[in-house]
Amino acid sequence: MLFKPCTIVQQIGVVLAMAMLGGCIASVRTAEPVATNSGTRVAVTNAEDSGAQPGVAVEDGEKTVEEEAKEKEKQAEEAAKDARQLAKLRRDARIGHERVARAHMDQSHTTTSNEAALTDAERELALQQDRHRIFTERSVPNRIERAQLDFARAEDRTKEAEEELRQLEMMYAEEDFADQTKEIVLERGRRRLERSRKDLVLRREELATLAEKTIPLELAEHELRLEQKTRARDKADRAAQSSMLDKHIAVLAAEAEVARVEAEIAALGEKMEKDRASRDGKE
Repeated sequence: MLFKPCTIVQQIGVVLAMAMLGGCIASVRTAEPVATNSGTRVAVTNAEDSGAQPGVAVEDGEKTVEEEAKEKEKQAEEAAKDARQLAKLRRDARIGHERVARAHMDQSHTTTSNEAALTDAERELALQQDRHRIFTERSVPNRIERAQLDFARAEDRTKEAEEELRQLEMMYAEEDFADQTKEIVLERGRRRLERSRKDLVLRREELATLAEKTIPLELAEHELRLEQKTRARDKADRAAQSSMLDKHIAVLAAEAEVARVEAEIAALGEKMEKDRASRDGKE
């Protein structure tokens, strides 16, 4: 088939244009990043910055030098923080052990004080019980009996004084004495009888007051003191039990705090060991 000159020239121009277009497309494809599959990428880096060749593929998940340096710095900070926390916990544990020892010491001192207070309260109660028993069994009967005996003696003296005065009056009535002497003797007898009668009245009143007023009041006072001593003994007993319970709780609390701190120390130590092993494995 024959072509016309103008047609051939046109065809040559078209071919050249297509060739130039193809070169441009190739250069553009060379400059673009290569399409990545799942899990890979193409990195075009400056050879002066990283030393890697442009276009070298790096596995996804791997870290650059800068990222690794930052990660190591972060790990070092965490390790230092854990070390400071561990040192603090160890100090807290030592303080906790001292508090446990102090709690045991307080418990021992409280036990001694409570025993002494309870012993004193029991002794005072025993003394008051003895006083009450002696008062009711001996003192009261003896005092009443003595008062009755004094009253009986007063009655006897009064009767004797009455008999003596009567005998004097009978004797002086039969004898012939001077009136002055007679009156002196009789007046003396009358005064003695009067004093005996007054003493008898007082003895009777004292006996009644002792039996009806004094003894019951004193007995009530003894019973009140006995009740007070009993309550004091019971109070000392309750106070001892309460204080001992408080000290026991304080000991348990101090021991629990030490156990908590030691558990934190053990957990932190295990964490630091795992972190150290992980760093050693990566290196």
